Amino acid sequence: MIVIASDPLSFLLVLRTSYYALKVLPSGEVLHVGSGALPSGGLSSKGFEHLEHYEEANFVWDGQGARYELPAFGDLNYHSVLLKASFPQPPAPLNGGEAANLPVRDLRLRYHSHEIRTDAVPGLAPRHWQPACNRAERETLVLRLKDVAYDFYATLFYRLTPEHDVMERWIEVENRTLETVEIETLGFGTVHLPNGRYEVTRPAGAWAREFVCGREPLAQGSMVVSQLGLNTGHASNPFFLMNEVGAAFEEAGLVYFGALAYSGNWSLEFEVLPTGPVRVHGGYERTDFALTLAPGESHRTPAFTHGCCAEGWGGASRRMHRFVRDYVLPGTADLRPVLYNSWEATYFDLSVAGQSKLAGLAAAIGVELFVVDDGWFGGRRHDRAGLGDWQVSPAVFPQGLKPLIDEVRRLGMKFGIWVEPEMINPDSDLYRTHPDWVLHFPGRPRTESRNQLILDFGRPEVVEHIFGVLDTLFGGNEIDFVKWDMNRYATEPGSPAGKAVWRKHVEGVYGIMDRLRQRHPRLAIQSCSGGGGRIDLGVLARADQVWTSDNTDAHDRVGIQDGFSLVYPPRVMESWVTHEVNHQTGRRSSLDLRFDVAMRGVLGIGSTLDKLPMEEILAYARKIAFYKKIRPVVQTGDLYRLGANPSIWEIVLPDGSQAVYSIVVLDHSLGLHRAPARLLGLTADAYYHISDENGREVARYTGFQLMTLGLPGDTLFGGLGCSVRSRTLLLERE
Repeated sequence: MIVIASDPLSFLLVLRTSYYALKVLPSGEVLHVGSGALPSGGLSSKGFEHLEHYEEANFVWDGQGARYELPAFGDLNYHSVLLKASFPQPPAPLNGGEAANLPVRDLRLRYHSHEIRTDAVPGLAPRHWQPACNRAERETLVLRLKDVAYDFYATLFYRLTPEHDVMERWIEVENRTLETVEIETLGFGTVHLPNGRYEVTRPAGAWAREFVCGREPLAQGSMVVSQLGLNTGHASNPFFLMNEVGAAFEEAGLVYFGALAYSGNWSLEFEVLPTGPVRVHGGYERTDFALTLAPGESHRTPAFTHGCCAEGWGGASRRMHRFVRDYVLPGTADLRPVLYNSWEATYFDLSVAGQSKLAGLAAAIGVELFVVDDGWFGGRRHDRAGLGDWQVSPAVFPQGLKPLIDEVRRLGMKFGIWVEPEMINPDSDLYRTHPDWVLHFPGRPRTESRNQLILDFGRPEVVEHIFGVLDTLFGGNEIDFVKWDMNRYATEPGSPAGKAVWRKHVEGVYGIMDRLRQRHPRLAIQSCSGGGGRIDLGVLARADQVWTSDNTDAHDRVGIQDGFSLVYPPRVMESWVTHEVNHQTGRRSSLDLRFDVAMRGVLGIGSTLDKLPMEEILAYARKIAFYKKIRPVVQTGDLYRLGANPSIWEIVLPDGSQAVYSIVVLDHSLGLHRAPARLLGLTADAYYHISDENGREVARYTGFQLMTLGLPGDTLFGGLGCSVRSRTLLLERE
């Protein structure tokens, strides 16, 4: 709900349990008023009054403490800004005493007009015509600001999703002057928090240890977390949770949360002013940023999604999970299939016979989607050649993909394939034909990483070529699923697009994905970038699921998946069961542990099935059958993280009728007793049958008992001295 009041003009944005408010001063400046959880008494019909009585944080030596909704360079000069523009000419002829100090780097944006719309969308919104599961209209407050002298406009958008306490913010800048305007800094939105001492929870990892989160206090000044690249990145991810120091826990305390819907050069800046205000600026990374607006041109940014709740970090996570499932993911709410990927079983040693044999075994254990990974195309017999030549290799598949696809379908499975469309090997037909189509600077080295270079998506002809070859591939074969990979960071970002190549690349990737989904409606997309290097709300509007990490070691995956779950739902988190001795770490893990960790998301299998003994094959089949039974809960339920060490997940259907309990103990000290975890989200006065993967009932308790005394038995399985153990249980209400 949007409540508009006058004298002064103010806007109160009301969500289910939270609010966000702003006002317009008589001078036209648009300032933040406040945000947070709604009081227990709910919303007053009177709204806010006499907002002019609330002072801004300005002092003698710091007169720029006002909480601008759009901090621009001009109103602010010595604090961080969201927008900085450069004008080549003064707005009017020089007066006496004025010098031609050009360009003019000064922007004073003032209120111009406002409206409420239900059709507003941010920049880079999907165009595949497969709308999200929830297609309800949502109110958007649109505030139009104009510079005091130049014919330059900035429009602020606030789209509300009240039921999830989520707001999406974005900005459109428009040049109506007669000269070209250079935009030197541009963000998607600034989130203001009440004054206080805050700590930030955010991911800080690397390849193979993505989403490992830490919590750190904010000090006066700025802390910038960013990624300068063509993907979202492994070292960090564009999301955060904030709370006053020591004032929030997993299920209690006021938490502010946010995430960017963008897969490229992003930045989150956490700023604490000397006068007390706290704010978060989210948007384009500034290092190599430039945006040129010719007369009449405009630019609309992607969205900065944010909100707050009084139910701790877990409450923030559940709000974001529901938001992603309802309003971000493309298409229907269909459950994601159990997949088998043959990469770790065969690597580049592909053949129709070998893949068919694996497909038969995969189907026998209950797999629903069979995926052929790298090595099926061009001269790709190793990782030094072939990228860019997306034609089926006759050396591997003499009759094309059809015989294998036919066999996979005969076995009752869907068929998927791996591609890396943004990359090219120098040893490829495409590179030999178009060596100028890669990112490079003339006369400078072309740095190879993993023996590959990056195609220049700043060139429209390159984007069109890649779309064409993929469209031909999917149009000529019955392919249901594509694993879209991207396996290196950018160097030498030279392009005819100039500094705009960072944005153009993301636009190109999104555009190809959108067009492929539109042309091939049955096609599902997995986003992968050397593991979890391209995961964010922007790509999730095109992708059905994501590859969380190249690290499939169950021990490491526990922490990776715990961090992932802070913002992203299990519904999109692909997790594989691979070999007993992990190929990445060399660590040995039991089959129980590998399955219990992988069943927390979208289950995948990556083992060498034709080398497993029959006893283990039967165990795979039993566990996959159990996963299919719990899958509706895992992929659509609400997640409660009941513990971090051990890691305990409880996922509950919204109506409380079913729940999945998953515990993973990676280290337990002898002589230390751990009390049972108390469950959440159940029906207090109902009984729950609790069963294991064999369908055996292990307990029967009321929801009240489970939510007060907890679920016993975690210390009784695995045996005395067993420091690594796990189990997954299904709870069903009578």
